[in-house]
Amino acid sequence: MIFHQAAGHILGTTIKSRHGFPFYFFIALVVQVIGFYLSRHSLSNINLYSIYSTLEFSLYFFILREIIRNRKIKLIILIVIIVYATATLLHLFFFKKGQTFHSAPYAIGCSLVVVLCIVYFIELFQLPKAPSLKNEPSFWICTTFLFSYVCSFPFWGLLNFIKTAPRIILGNLMNIALIINILTYCLFIIAFLCRIKIRKSTS
Repeated sequence: MIFHQAAGHILGTTIKSRHGFPFYFFIALVVQVIGFYLSRHSLSNINLYSIYSTLEFSLYFFILREIIRNRKIKLIILIVIIVYATATLLHLFFFKKGQTFHSAPYAIGCSLVVVLCIVYFIELFQLPKAPSLKNEPSFWICTTFLFSYVCSFPFWGLLNFIKTAPRIILGNLMNIALIINILTYCLFIIAFLCRIKIRKSTS
């Protein structure tokens, strides 16, 4: 029940209502469609993804803060949210030069998400009685974060270094990124469906 309650905070308190997650999913989908459209029409989508990834990381940090139980780590995450969002937006609007993706802030965000997911799994494995993971929204959410950022980091984190690669290689990399996005959203849907099931079983 501890992690079930935490899961309620994740998609309830954190995103405010049971309709919040579909709204977030819709926004993420819109950004992906716009980014794909700009790319196909030879227009830059760098700033779009830079701003979106900053806001997305901040949201994910907050979600992980709701999942993790250790109070000291919660406080650290709160500080991380403020510092990361402020520093990254300042870098984006005042220090980033030209049409380049903010690879360094993205790499830092990926690393922080992965570390916090590992903290969650350590807490999970230390529970006296492990919950049923297949019905645990927090487990699926952290698994999604871990999968997404471990897989996407080599592409987005090194984008500025590989953007001069041959067009066919870039095309294949974009297809891989698309597959990662699809799998990521599928895992998010599983987490959301778990939450619905829990709400029905406790009502």
